[in-house]
Amino acid sequence: MEAGPYIRSTNSIERIRVLRLLALLPVLIAATGNTGYQYLLALADDGGKGADGWLERFLLVDKIDFASPGLLDVIVSGLIHLLPVFAMALFSAGVWEWIFSEKRNRRFDVGVVYTALLFTLLMPPGATFFHIAFGISFAMVFAHGIFGGEGKSFLNPALVAVAVVQISFPSALTNHPLWTGLNGYAGTKNLALYDQQISNGTVWSEFEWWDAFFGTTQGLMGTTSVLAVLAGAAVLIYGRIASWRLLVGQLFGVIVVAAIANKMGGGILDMPWYWHLVMGSFAFAAVFIATDPSTSSSTNTGRWVQGFLTGALVVFIRVVNPSHPDSVIPALLLVSMLVPLIDHIVVWFNIRWRDLRHD
Repeated sequence: MEAGPYIRSTNSIERIRVLRLLALLPVLIAATGNTGYQYLLALADDGGKGADGWLERFLLVDKIDFASPGLLDVIVSGLIHLLPVFAMALFSAGVWEWIFSEKRNRRFDVGVVYTALLFTLLMPPGATFFHIAFGISFAMVFAHGIFGGEGKSFLNPALVAVAVVQISFPSALTNHPLWTGLNGYAGTKNLALYDQQISNGTVWSEFEWWDAFFGTTQGLMGTTSVLAVLAGAAVLIYGRIASWRLLVGQLFGVIVVAAIANKMGGGILDMPWYWHLVMGSFAFAAVFIATDPSTSSSTNTGRWVQGFLTGALVVFIRVVNPSHPDSVIPALLLVSMLVPLIDHIVVWFNIRWRDLRHD
């Protein structure tokens, strides 16, 4: 049977899944390396005092030279943090997907692998199994299952899972000897340092812009390397999974609002727009969360609007609300809820414009 003349896309659900996983590959590599590096660096700074848990005993940290660890030490240290988080996220998501598929007599949706992976990369290395299971379970029920599964929800399940964890456990890991809190480890410590040192008229020397770009700074596991994120973005754009309009729109939103904030001055208000791009989890979320085909705008004009609002809100919340210094998660949630309205307004204007032209 010939395909209908209205079918022009070469994309299929299977192709989209493969390309999205391929786009995450450089991020996974960067996440593994930087997490292991940051872990061993923290142990070196701590004199090994934080090395007293089951993880440290498993890694035989007394055999590792913290000051100059080998490549294998870094990789193993990174994997031993990333893999347990992913395993628990995948198991919890899989259980709920199985329950919904059995109740609704439909096939098991293997897309939960991508959801669990996204959630893992948006978690800090020290996240506990309880936090992981709680967040992903809530999202799989209330942002995935009740809407009918993959592609039918207006909110990305991984985004909802991270938001629930950060809201429910804002001070988790605060007393951890090596990792900072769930919110603080989103790179917000760096934002706070910038605010404090610029306000005091001192030079900010904690790290350079290129450190944040390449991914040798603190952050959620998958969000530190903007270079790796850009490699993933290239795969998504080439495969026509992500819209370049949406990505450029987010960039415009950051530049415009950052320029306005700089005119006002003071602390984070003085942060140049190019620092906003590498701070926190903005780059990762802009590429892998905001461009989700099932939750992003379906119209070209709507993509420009959605992108601009996302970038603008990220900077605006960072500037005016110190309780959300990273601001990416609340900004994306707000804009995601507005996407259906944005598309509705764009379609309405297109119809009105067409009618006016024919009158």
